[in-house]
Amino acid sequence: MYQEYDVGEIVDDEGALFTPFRMVENYWADSKGAVQNDEIAKRVGFQGGVVRGTVHVAQMPRVLLAGFGEEWFERGGVASMFIKPTMHGDYVRIGLQDPEMGGADERVQIWVERQSDGLHLVNGTAEIGEPPGGSLTHQMILNTSGSEEVRILAEHVVGTTSEALPVRIDSEQLAKEPIGSIAPADWFRTASPWGGPIANPANIPTLAGQSANQLNLHSGDIVSMLGAQEVKHVEGPVFQDHDYLSESELVAVGTSKRSEYAWYEARLLEPDGKLVAKTTTQIRFLKGSSPLWSDEFPDGG
Repeated sequence: MYQEYDVGEIVDDEGALFTPFRMVENYWADSKGAVQNDEIAKRVGFQGGVVRGTVHVAQMPRVLLAGFGEEWFERGGVASMFIKPTMHGDYVRIGLQDPEMGGADERVQIWVERQSDGLHLVNGTAEIGEPPGGSLTHQMILNTSGSEEVRILAEHVVGTTSEALPVRIDSEQLAKEPIGSIAPADWFRTASPWGGPIANPANIPTLAGQSANQLNLHSGDIVSMLGAQEVKHVEGPVFQDHDYLSESELVAVGTSKRSEYAWYEARLLEPDGKLVAKTTTQIRFLKGSSPLWSDEFPDGG
């Protein structure tokens, strides 16, 4: 376990590293047409507005640094599946299986646990380097099914790619985003061991995925939500206020009982073409919010 990073209190308990429990806030409750909004969330069967999964991902560097060290921002990854909705006011903590390999390629479990009942709201994998096998999102893509049954995504063709798009993280704009306190805060605001401020893993999918707009995965009035996401540093870290290129590819579509879903990979490159990081994202489109599924969800639930 690394000691030299100021990431706040970390508890080492029976082979796992934990953050303390903290209350989660739904910063986007007023978002129109989003599942973070109480009215929209209740219309599709949730008890209220659902907290964005990025709120959890933003806190993960605390245990990732405690477990893997600063090298995680150079060649580390984290994959998360959002399995249960997080509600405003929930108390949660992040757990990481304590790595054992001392910097060698390794993959371990990571999760978000609710205090009230011990339920895992998020399950995932965290890694350093290129361990054998596949991350959680890689395994989920391999298990994709029901592509022949899609209605909402019927016109989308797997393998469709975007054109390269110039992107950058504006540090002044980023500082205005309400993601709560994160650690080590100075790395994401002023300076880091690599020089200037770097990107928190919660921000990298938005940056790399800007080109995904070209894949036309817009849902219109259909309610969508984040199902799973992976961030992988290849030759990181990712810097704020730095010019990159973004390109995206649709890699899978499928169906589940209550949703259709699309997987896309987004790649973040230097202007000379060097791959810096990549992300894999699953977007779920809720069947109950689509007229295309009114035969099975007549009441929208």
